[in-house]
Amino acid sequence: MTKEKTKKGKKQKRWHERTSVTLCVAAILILIGFGFIHIVTGVMSSYCLPFVVTYKKSFGYRETFVDAEKITSIPYVIAKKKYPIGCKVLQRLEYMESGDVFETVMVEQLREAMRIWQAEFEEALNEQPKQWYDEFRKSNEVTEENNAEVLNDNGIAAALEGRYETAISEFTRALRKNPVYIDAYFNRGLVYTTIGQSGSAISDFTQIVEIDTEFVEAYAHRGRLYVTSGRYDEAVADCTKLLEFKPDYIEIYFMRALVFFAQGLYDKAWSDVHKIQNMELSIPSGFLKNLRRASETD
Repeated sequence: MTKEKTKKGKKQKRWHERTSVTLCVAAILILIGFGFIHIVTGVMSSYCLPFVVTYKKSFGYRETFVDAEKITSIPYVIAKKKYPIGCKVLQRLEYMESGDVFETVMVEQLREAMRIWQAEFEEALNEQPKQWYDEFRKSNEVTEENNAEVLNDNGIAAALEGRYETAISEFTRALRKNPVYIDAYFNRGLVYTTIGQSGSAISDFTQIVEIDTEFVEAYAHRGRLYVTSGRYDEAVADCTKLLEFKPDYIEIYFMRALVFFAQGLYDKAWSDVHKIQNMELSIPSGFLKNLRRASETD
């Protein structure tokens, strides 16, 4: 009997064979263990370690590794969609605030930032933003016989004096006389926008594009309202449609880039940004900084 066999005649396992089995078992146990824990990086633990280990609410491997820096560097509305579990973990560990109030504040902060960037961009174009009342559409010729036009102009006069309810009433009366009177719809939409009735304003601008599919100003106003209302898919659709009719409408390229940013579609946002930059126009540095940071973590 050789030394390679035991008394029972079986071949002994070499040391590396026994070790490999142990390592495989250990690896399996570790892999299973990952199903029970989150490893949060980008934070400092109470033990001065650059990570925190915490339990999972339920067994699974989704978002086992949570990058706090990545999650907090992108808009919250996007982080919540892309990393729902990670956001909850950070909130549970108090590295991120939570609650309905917090979410509302974060959404409003994003919209306010977008509004500021849009204003900065328009200012960089050396264009004075129009006052809403500068956009009223008056009738070319008003006669007593043409009652709809008379009522439309009465509505404009009332709106300029701040009598918004009267103005809306006059525009509505004009539309009863002429249900396809685009100017009355447009003017009433402006007043609704001014007094914060976005839904009614959107309805009026929608009526316009159903009557005249190439009415550029209606798409522009409705698109802005969609942005402020957080209806981003519809805002993109209006921006894209408008650019088909007016491809040199630079402000709309930037507005669409803002919406893509809010949706987390960073490649598309960069595409519109590059179009603007190719025209040698400057873009708000705050927006570029946030877009670049979000893109790097994508």
